Amino acid sequence: MSRSGQALTAVAVTIAALALPAGPTSVYAQRESAPAAPYRTLNDRFAPPVVPSLDVWKTRATYLREHILASAGLLPMPAKTPLNPVVFGDVSHPDYVVSKVYFESLPGFFVTGNLYRPVGSGPFPAIASPHGHWTYGRLENTDLASVPGRAINLARQGFVVFTYDMIGYDDSRQLTHTFGGRRENLWGLSLAGLQLWNSIRTLDFFDSLPYVRHDGYGATGASGGGTQTFLLAAVDDRVAVAAPVNMISLHMQGGCLCENLPGLRLDTTNVEIAATIAPRPLLMVSATGDWTAETMEAEYPAVRKFYELFGAESHVKALRIDAPHNYNRESREAVYAWMARWLQQASADARVPERSFHPDPLADLMVFYGRPLPSNAVTAPELTERWIAAAKAQLTAPNLPALGAALRHVLGFSATTAAAPPVPSRNERGRTVLLATSDAELERLLRRAGFNVRPVMFTPFDAKAASAVTHFETYNRTAANQRVADIVAAVRESPTAILVADGDAALAGLLAAAVVPLPRAVLNVNGFDTSSDEAFLEHLYIPGLRRAGDMQTAASLVRGDVIVHGAGERFHAMGVRVEPRMLTAAEIVARLRHR
Repeated sequence: MSRSGQALTAVAVTIAALALPAGPTSVYAQRESAPAAPYRTLNDRFAPPVVPSLDVWKTRATYLREHILASAGLLPMPAKTPLNPVVFGDVSHPDYVVSKVYFESLPGFFVTGNLYRPVGSGPFPAIASPHGHWTYGRLENTDLASVPGRAINLARQGFVVFTYDMIGYDDSRQLTHTFGGRRENLWGLSLAGLQLWNSIRTLDFFDSLPYVRHDGYGATGASGGGTQTFLLAAVDDRVAVAAPVNMISLHMQGGCLCENLPGLRLDTTNVEIAATIAPRPLLMVSATGDWTAETMEAEYPAVRKFYELFGAESHVKALRIDAPHNYNRESREAVYAWMARWLQQASADARVPERSFHPDPLADLMVFYGRPLPSNAVTAPELTERWIAAAKAQLTAPNLPALGAALRHVLGFSATTAAAPPVPSRNERGRTVLLATSDAELERLLRRAGFNVRPVMFTPFDAKAASAVTHFETYNRTAANQRVADIVAAVRESPTAILVADGDAALAGLLAAAVVPLPRAVLNVNGFDTSSDEAFLEHLYIPGLRRAGDMQTAASLVRGDVIVHGAGERFHAMGVRVEPRMLTAAEIVARLRHR
């Protein structure tokens, strides 16, 4: 993936202007192409991913890992601030100990749960144990699913196990399980992203424990906990063994907000994400009574092919349980054996029967039972503002490679080809104009000056149909992002053309210039205020865009001759020519004729 050599030298100017209010911008008259294809949904039936060569897959897998992080708002990676872990309230049993735990994944934002550990000094292998959408979260104890039951049995087996809350469950009270919105999305802050961050910090917590073995951890959970398991394993190779239960499917990608990162599945599925775990050991536990019913015929063979690329077929296994959606005894026993095989060097055919268990009373498990949250606990608004402040602090020159990668991911492009604009032939040099403006006078003058004018055709956006798609932004481009894609497509069809655009199309054009070679462009941004979230929400709503540095990062990646005019006083983007005044149609034509 190529990188721009330009630095973010004026990031401080951008940040200093962030308190200014939004100003008006115009919306260009859209020239529409044929109707768009139906929107993707979480319940679509997707084809198995194509299995390429090993080298091609390694490149694709690296892209997917980076894509997950960008979708989660974790690119660049946030600072790993002190966890300040508190482990207390030990309840001792003959062969295991249960403790209450809380630590700060972000300053003032707490991960809560229970630590189950064997009796003895260790060191022991450790397993992260996120729960799914059970009624009682990490405290669920029924025939279909017992989170304490699996933790107790794994601890007896010789593992340290941390069962931790999804946001809004049990002791996790600071945010609800519906946290987030459009402004938060702009800044890469989401429920799913925070939960992935909590899981990453859980591994950091393991790293800090002297009685834990630090040569690789396990991870397992069912349903939404299964999603957390394979996302964590995909992005953090400290997970040495993974066992997502009742989740990986080609026809249901996860129905909760906490499983649907904005932009995550524009061009991928959970099956391909799970394949990024290869060649590390992966157990796929499925059930006859849910969306994993076809695992043995569909998802498992698809994932196994990626393991075959590494010669690691023995590192992936699947089984199907005759049961509804579950993490029941039969499923748990399969996981016990899998973890023993890879983390304790047990034989491949060893069975680990579950022993009877009796979870401790709720008062002994609830972290904040009879006690308040810590005094530094943040509220949802406070967390949002702190996150945004931290994101702004990362808009620095050393972070440009990560910011550029994040920008391409949130725009839905796998890599930039903008190392250098193409050199047109003498006959075609600068004679074609891609036009995205409603200015009829400008079009007339361009044609009279001898330019070949081609209107940019934009894909129509059906807002009503989009609103009916659950978690639309996980699977589809927003209207603004589709404009970027349409301009990129137009430029690729006419790679030596000049782009002339105004309003929202001009904003999209600057973003497009960051991911595709664009020799020249004249973009009228109509006074767009790059410091205003409201302006982005109205005219350039693309989840993760502000987290990635928006127009400043885009301008730093531009390699062609780009003029931004009509900028006013509140448009900041070093790396391109910015003119506060709006050029007239005649001035634009004159500049295009005389470089």
